[in-house]
Amino acid sequence: MPSDDYTPVVRGALKLKGSTPSGITKKKKKKTPKPAPESEASTSKQSAFQKALEEEDASTKEDDLRELEERGHDGKTASERAREEMRRKRLHERLQKEGVKTHKERVEELNKYLSNLSEHHDMPRIGPG
Repeated sequence: MPSDDYTPVVRGALKLKGSTPSGITKKKKKKTPKPAPESEASTSKQSAFQKALEEEDASTKEDDLRELEERGHDGKTASERAREEMRRKRLHERLQKEGVKTHKERVEELNKYLSNLSEHHDMPRIGPG
């Protein structure tokens, strides 16, 4: 019987070793309870305190940024800064040596170079003729 060949077939998702036995489980988000309404005087004191803390944090962040800029730290290590400096120097030297060329001049220079190459570099003819 042809149906006997297919009887041990298991339908459904694959079950891998070491995986959770059940299907997909989603984590439920916990609802944060809303703070109980307090008297207006205590909330205004708290909000004023929070504002003062935020202003202090902002001012310290600005001071920290100013100090970093004054010291020359821009989030890079000393070796990264040295590498960028050398790259700038090489680029400046190359521009001094070669000069600034327009696109047209570069294309002309490339064409002149290609015309001076030997026939060895030419594309071979393919096909009849």
